[in-house]
Amino acid sequence: MSNQPYPPDPRIQQGYQEPLNEAPYGAANDTVRSASGDGMQVQSQRESYVDPAGNQVESHTEVYEDENLRRANLRYWITRIVYFVLAVLEVLLLLRFLFRLLGANQGSSFVLFLYNLTHVFVGPFNGIFNDQALGQSVFEFSTIVAMIVYALIAWGIVSLCRIIFAPKYSGRQTFTTRRRNRLT
Repeated sequence: MSNQPYPPDPRIQQGYQEPLNEAPYGAANDTVRSASGDGMQVQSQRESYVDPAGNQVESHTEVYEDENLRRANLRYWITRIVYFVLAVLEVLLLLRFLFRLLGANQGSSFVLFLYNLTHVFVGPFNGIFNDQALGQSVFEFSTIVAMIVYALIAWGIVSLCRIIFAPKYSGRQTFTTRRRNRLT
């Protein structure tokens, strides 16, 4: 039983398969390419032919390529990556701030690792304000300033990305249609 929704034509030989690499009998191809001013490109291809069994075969393929959609996807992924890196950095700096504020034991390997890791990010902001110490607890203004500055830098990168990868719209649109008919 075949996969066709209708019974096979009894006039056609059973088991016939169309050759794959040869050009179909009586082929007529129409290829249309068009582009508009806003970055949209369309390629449409129609193919119709009559196979050796006398059947009319038609095929239609359209490919849309939208430059603005590609730019929007790129902007989306850059934004997600920047905000993910910012979130990781902010969590590390917040842990440093809380550990210093609560006077965590610096003999602990985790606390020492966290302080050494985050020192690179807090170092440029040391000395802007005097850190307030009360016993072993330290209120680090430099960590707060670092968190604010890194959030502003991430926001600036995302804003710049939105400007660079903004959609390109033109006031002009062009539609081109070509039709080619082969006379036999």
